[in-house]
Amino acid sequence: MRTAWGAEPVRFTSGPARVAVVELFTSEGCSSCPPAERWLAALKDDPGLWRDFVPLSFHVDYWDNLGWLDRFATPAFTQREYAYAAAWGTSSVYTPCFVRDGAEWKPGAGDGPAGGSPGVLTVQLREPGAGWVVFTPVRDGPWRWRCWAADLPHR
Repeated sequence: MRTAWGAEPVRFTSGPARVAVVELFTSEGCSSCPPAERWLAALKDDPGLWRDFVPLSFHVDYWDNLGWLDRFATPAFTQREYAYAAAWGTSSVYTPCFVRDGAEWKPGAGDGPAGGSPGVLTVQLREPGAGWVVFTPVRDGPWRWRCWAADLPHR
């Protein structure tokens, strides 16, 4: 079946594995952060990098008030960590703090940086602005899913 724009429909299907987002909240003013930063930096040689997990590092600015200015810190990164803490039901934040897929996480607690297996995502594009998305979860649950799509202009 050819589409109105002259091409076959394009279909993308993910595998069942989740690509985990691993975030480190850190600060140059934190004496406990260098080992966490070394651990995150060592992931650059991991064969699962970008396929199984995406590592991110955010420098927070709440240590700046104690005179330990962090040249990489931004209020937005601090607010990001506070938003996670609020979602976890606490007002406390700390460094180093690891987050994997939105949940507080401790490396070395028996599992690696990669996430679990949520399900399979299939997207088919028929033409610009038209297509469909199907997500088949691995297990049933009270999940609520949202899908956002962006139509980028072609150059």
